[in-house]
Amino acid sequence: MYKNQFLSCLWQAPVLALILATGSSFAETSTPVNDNHLMPLEQIISQMRKKYGDLVVHNVRLTEEDKRQVRVVDFSDSKNKNQRAVIDARSGKIIEVAQLQTPMSLEKTLEKVKSKHHVAAILKTRIDNKNGQVVRIVDFIDKKHKRWNATLDAYTGMIIDEYTYSMKPQGKIISLNQVITKARQTHKSMVILKTRLAYWKKQQVREIYYLDESRQKKRLVVNASNGEVIEDRIYPSPI
Repeated sequence: MYKNQFLSCLWQAPVLALILATGSSFAETSTPVNDNHLMPLEQIISQMRKKYGDLVVHNVRLTEEDKRQVRVVDFSDSKNKNQRAVIDARSGKIIEVAQLQTPMSLEKTLEKVKSKHHVAAILKTRIDNKNGQVVRIVDFIDKKHKRWNATLDAYTGMIIDEYTYSMKPQGKIISLNQVITKARQTHKSMVILKTRLAYWKKQQVREIYYLDESRQKKRLVVNASNGEVIEDRIYPSPI
């Protein structure tokens, strides 16, 4: 009898392994995190199907964003729109959902940064690619005169990584939001690629590199103290 049970277990083991290997149509990548008490991925996908219908999952990552364990799920919904969902890996709660057509606007990204930090001044921003992921990097000073470098998901605005270091306080600087608001009065559909605080012709300026309505690359240069536009023209050089 024990011999038969032993043979039965040997027969079931490879079958179970085959089911586990072929039961999912997508692959999950992960960073080293403690997987105790995480909601099963299958349960999370099942919840998403109830909300978004017959979705197709393209990629899943188990990682840490905004200082919590999350699953980042890239999928196409029933209308064939590519989206990204950030889901709490323990509770299964959907934290953020964003479409993958265009990155989140810089204004909304900065709102997310300011919701987590007491920002005194934005120094520079840029869209970049890190490990195959499109990110927005924001360099800013908080009200304690600490300088921060934050890397955020360009689509969801979730903080992927950040670090800080001390620096000397600077003089009066007009906020980046004020500059952007004024610029959008002229270029409503501008896509901001990069911003920075710099010195130009012996004065401190804010530079905004952007695509205009006709998708021409331009550079806007503004006086950092009073917001006066110094230059706004086509910028052919690589950004």
